[in-house]
Amino acid sequence: MPAVAPYIPAKDAQFDAWLNNFSTLISAAPATYGLVAGDATTIAAQYSSWHAAYLLCTSKSTKTANAVSAKNTAKVTALAIIRPYAQTISNNPGVTSANKIALGLNPKTSTPSPITAPTTAPSLSVISQNPGLVNFAYRDVASSPSVKSKPYGVKSLQLYGAPSVTPITNPALLTQRGTFTKSPSQFSFPTGYTPGTTWYFAAVWQTQKGLQGPWSVIISVVAT
Repeated sequence: MPAVAPYIPAKDAQFDAWLNNFSTLISAAPATYGLVAGDATTIAAQYSSWHAAYLLCTSKSTKTANAVSAKNTAKVTALAIIRPYAQTISNNPGVTSANKIALGLNPKTSTPSPITAPTTAPSLSVISQNPGLVNFAYRDVASSPSVKSKPYGVKSLQLYGAPSVTPITNPALLTQRGTFTKSPSQFSFPTGYTPGTTWYFAAVWQTQKGLQGPWSVIISVVAT
């Protein structure tokens, strides 16, 4: 029985089929699912109680208000007992994904991939300037010019810059000037800056844990 999301069906007929499959497989081999015989007995008892109440509501001759109420109560009780078993099995790394799917569960034992340092650099571009301000945009150098999103795992862009009368070609000579998370963004020149001075900027991507990628190409801006 394939896993679905949510894995426990809401409709009674589908829930009955799901729980029957769940109970049958566990009763046949409880250890396969990290359980013991007593667990299988508990699950089977819940299915029997639910199924009996459900059957009374499948025929017009026995589907009374009391029968429907009893069926709803039986379902709530069954879910309260079955769901913890389902979650325990789903999270158990000792149970194979194939066996989880056979029970009708969604496997949750995949190992998340660690976020590593970025391997690509940002691309900086100046949009406009105002006195004391530079409006700039950025994107990943490996992306299309129309794509503004950051690479996977990147939280922010770290901007570095410095004024100089001679061209700066080594980004290590630049000073960190700000952290930005959206493009376009705005950089304010520090108090006391000299209009007409050429500033050089470069940037790197940075992850949540502070891992940084390679430097962008250095760009120059004449402060106004």
